Amino acid sequence: MSRRIIVENQRLVALVLREKGRDFLARMLRSPLLRWRYGRSAAAKLLIAPQDLRTVDPTRASDIVAGRYSLGGKTIDLGPGSPFAMAAPSPAWGEALFGFTWLRHLRAAERGEGAPTARRLVSAFLRDKARNSEQALDVSTTARRLLSFLAQAPLVLDGADRSQYLAFVRAISWQARYLMAVGPLSRDGMPRLMAALAATQAGLCLDGASQLYRQAARRLGRELERQILADGGHVSRNPQNVLDLLLDLLPLRQSHAARGISPPQELIGAIDRMMPMMRFFRHADGSLAAFNGMGYTQSHLIATLRTYDDVRGKPVREAMHSGYQRIEARDSVLLVDTGAPPAPDLSHEAHAGTLSFEFSADNCRIVVNCGAPGQGREAWRQLARSTAFHSTAVAGDMDSCVFGPEEGFGASLGRPIIDGPVSVVVDRVEDDEATTIRARHDGYLATNGLIHERDLSLTTDGLAVFGSDRFFDQQGAVFRGRSKLTLRFHLHPGVTVELLDTGDAAQLRLPTGRQWTFHAGGAPVSVAESVYFANPDGPRAAVQLVVTVQRGRFDATEEVSWTFQRTGE
Repeated sequence: MSRRIIVENQRLVALVLREKGRDFLARMLRSPLLRWRYGRSAAAKLLIAPQDLRTVDPTRASDIVAGRYSLGGKTIDLGPGSPFAMAAPSPAWGEALFGFTWLRHLRAAERGEGAPTARRLVSAFLRDKARNSEQALDVSTTARRLLSFLAQAPLVLDGADRSQYLAFVRAISWQARYLMAVGPLSRDGMPRLMAALAATQAGLCLDGASQLYRQAARRLGRELERQILADGGHVSRNPQNVLDLLLDLLPLRQSHAARGISPPQELIGAIDRMMPMMRFFRHADGSLAAFNGMGYTQSHLIATLRTYDDVRGKPVREAMHSGYQRIEARDSVLLVDTGAPPAPDLSHEAHAGTLSFEFSADNCRIVVNCGAPGQGREAWRQLARSTAFHSTAVAGDMDSCVFGPEEGFGASLGRPIIDGPVSVVVDRVEDDEATTIRARHDGYLATNGLIHERDLSLTTDGLAVFGSDRFFDQQGAVFRGRSKLTLRFHLHPGVTVELLDTGDAAQLRLPTGRQWTFHAGGAPVSVAESVYFANPDGPRAAVQLVVTVQRGRFDATEEVSWTFQRTGE
């Protein structure tokens, strides 16, 4: 057995032991023998309700009133029946149901049907034994439900009698104290952070919960300091988490103001760092780059957050702590993943896309990564994480990272990254003609004995991207092996492509009518099928440009050079 496999197995065993240990303790804390403890100091009054920055959909409201629940990629028509009395048709559907994020849509219901429907469904949940199910008591789901209950309290309590009011407030208090007990035992990253955030918000909203607030705010401060990096990125390296956190941290800051309490400095600092980071990931069309778990960008949420952005202007150019680079020239944007994967405990959504890039110009995305599929499409999720679904070079049809096992020992972990690039070296050079990023990673060193180095340059006029890829061994010798080397450039579905007669070039047409030409410096170019996961209606067919380099070709050139250049209307 090779040393690499031994090390990977050791990491896997350590991860499984940590996960099983935390899960055992969490099960104990949510068992019927201990659940009573979280209701001992139940509050009797709500003082404030935080603002919900997420938008509402009148169509979704009409469906919920009629008993149609479109959750997790599946629609179930129950009519007047309770959705909590049935077995969930899929884990994603159950997670969405018990998270209650759909509750906000009832604010847009017509003819005054929103409040009675919201009150009926919340009461049905509080009466049903499903509220104590493992899925309902999942930390992330409970945190999301608690935030939804707090934000939609005016809707739920509109017309409620005293018993309904007290039951609702007791449920909020119980969930907050449950999260304080179980939150530290949840999976590292967003689950722990959201547990502390939701409990802090409850401590501000409930009357007589000052002790709960102080304890939760201290824990939240520690998690924010640990998880929000110096450049504003999240330790998971997922842009979606930056977006989601801002949508919950901004209302938390407002709740402090409403109660006349100074917010923790860690909260203020995190928001101030994350706002520029959100702008860092934005393309020319306003969407966020599809790196490491980012899927479809809901543009209305970006627009909402921009109203809270006090410091407008150009985003930062380098996010060294998060592992990304940005080059902006006129209306062209080039974004590059130049980071190693996060630690195994934080990598359950991370992708094997080191040195992948996205490029947008003329207000259109041109080169993209395939992104992450939405809820209810788990069969696609692991596929989307592989290197081949990113715009980068692939050695020997292998991933640049090693994912946890799909079956057998450790399969319950959700396939975190247990090995991958350790050293990612980045250099940035700017001059009057272009900005160039040179980066290399050793993700293929253990599997293929290769180091991948990539240069990316965007000219100052924004009209051309120049790139080159090289592979060499640990001693710096140029690649002489037999592995196939493949350069993949996934194109946005809005881009149409036509191969040129030269065999090493292709013409791209953007939705605006602008044309760009791709040249591969003499290497043969082909067009292959691709799929774009970051789409609101599910996976969408797309195409990719593929440059395949066999041994003889690579020996002759030592590198593959390529360009994207605007050529006219």
